[in-house]
Amino acid sequence: MADEDSESVRTAESQELAALHLPQLEAVVQETSHALSILKVETEMFEKYYNKMEPKDLVSHLLPDIHGSSLDLGQTRTRRKSKSRAAADRFIGLTVEQKNDLAQRELDMTSLYYNVTLILQAVMEEADIRWADIKKATCNFNKDIIQTISKKKGSVIASQKVLRYLEEKNHYRVSSELCIYTFIIYQAK
Repeated sequence: MADEDSESVRTAESQELAALHLPQLEAVVQETSHALSILKVETEMFEKYYNKMEPKDLVSHLLPDIHGSSLDLGQTRTRRKSKSRAAADRFIGLTVEQKNDLAQRELDMTSLYYNVTLILQAVMEEADIRWADIKKATCNFNKDIIQTISKKKGSVIASQKVLRYLEEKNHYRVSSELCIYTFIIYQAK
């Protein structure tokens, strides 16, 4: 019964695929390949986790006894092993090359994360500096203009100060843009 169901599902899927046009088939292939790549990444992550969980005492079982023991294998007491140990005994250790590759990948990832952390710290420092500049500009604006405007007798002076302040800020913005533009042109040469 299960074979008939799976066969009917396969024929239904093939009929649906046959009814699709070429662009639709390409879209289905792209979706499938995208899903496959996601599954490959998940599999690689699982294998990496699984390889990290390699039991340490398994390595000693795989290596021959260097000192040699006076007891034969028949004379040693055997204990009942738990189910988790039985699974670990079936596990075959990684080769030296595989361990080296894994360590190299982890080292690369660590250095990448370190570089990203440094970049983010630099961005945060720039944001802190910019925030301090904004606070300073706000304080200066409040001191120079807002306090003058709040006085009733200084309304003419206040409007002149506002105009002068806006002109200075506009001049500063234009000069900084010109400086950046000149720098870009100079770098292009």
